Parts: sequence; C-alpha cells; structure tokens
Amino acid sequence: MKKTYNILWLLIALLASACRISKDVKTPNDYIPSAYRNSSNADTQTIAHIRWQDFFPDERLQNLIDTALVRNFDMQLAIKNLEIAHQSLKQARMSLVPAVGLNVAASSTVPSKNSLNGSLTSQFLGREHIEDFSANIGISWEADIWGKVRNRKRSALATYLQTAEARKAVQTGIITMVAQSYYNLLMLDKQLKVAQRNVRLTDSTVRILQLQQE
Repeated sequence: MKKTYNILWLLIALLASACRISKDVKTPNDYIPSAYRNSSNADTQTIAHIRWQDFFPDERLQNLIDTALVRNFDMQLAIKNLEIAHQSLKQARMSLVPAVGLNVAASSTVPSKNSLNGSLTSQFLGREHIEDFSANIGISWEADIWGKVRNRKRSALATYLQTAEARKAVQTGIITMVAQSYYNLLMLDKQLKVAQRNVRLTDSTVRILQLQQE
C-alpha cells in the first residue's frame, strides 16, 4: 500500500512539473565599444551612415548600380524574403487581438409533391420549395498563458531583422562588385590610352631613325 502511495505522489510531481509555465529568458546585452578602435574623435559619422549615392558621386556608376540592384536575382529574392518576414511579423503582432468571424449560409429545398411536406408547402406557402437563411458571428481570443504568442512575436521579429540584414548584405555585395568592376574598367582604359601613346611615340622614333639612316 505504501508503495502505491509513493507511485501516486511521483505521478503527481511529474504532472506538476510538466504543467509548469516556462520563464522568459532575458537576452544578454552584447558589449559594443563606443568608438572604433578607441578613437578619440568627436565625429561619430562612419562609412555605414553614408548613402552609397553620396559615397559614389559618379552619375554613370550610380546608373550602373541602380540597374544591378533592380535586375539582380539575389536582390529580388532578398526583397521578397523581407516582404514575407514583414507580413509574418504583422500576423504575429495581431495574435493577441480577438478574431471575429462571420458565416452566412443559404439553402433551398424542394420536397416531393407526393410527400406530406411537399403538399403542405404548396398549400400554406404557395410555392414548391423551402428557403432557409442563416447568419452567425463568432469571436475567438487566445489567452497567452504559456507565453506562446509572445514567443511567436519574438521569433517573427528576429526573423524579420535577420532578413533585413541579409538584404543589406546582398545590396552591399552588389554595390561593391559593380563599383570595383567600374573602377577596374576605368584603370584599364587609362592603361590602354598610355599603351597607344607609347605605340605612337615608338612609331615616331622609328621614323626618325629611318630618316637619319637615309
């Protein structure tokens, strides 16, 4: 008998521990230095605060970057993922709001003329069919007892922020690639002009030597 009581108390303890409400875990604060490499300058403006249009004032380069951002498939995918994450975040924020549902239904029944209902319908209603209309409104609300809705909101917010930073990373990579290719092309054009000028100078030198020989 004593063994039975012990087993019963053990089951009660297990059920109590299973129904225990989880505690919110506080997110630790990451240490971020106030200045880059202990800089003593009062100006806190960094390259991250500068728009890329101001960083690259060349209009031709700006047009190339705009075209690359619009037509790049990775950028389009990142924008769509950001829109999906934003909609998920809005849906998670609306979880605590009561949901209202409206249901409207209509039906029409034609009973057999040989049945009692059919004969009574024709006699008292003056028509051979029975119409039935119904409408109801339902309101539902989920009580956030176990922290499910709060955790869902936190998860949606983290996903949204992660997607936003991923879009910024893709955009930065595209801008960097286009700008680097553009300036490399300008450098190659300068090198080509120098090479062409050297060819002309060499031709002139050869011509002078030929005239001196003659």
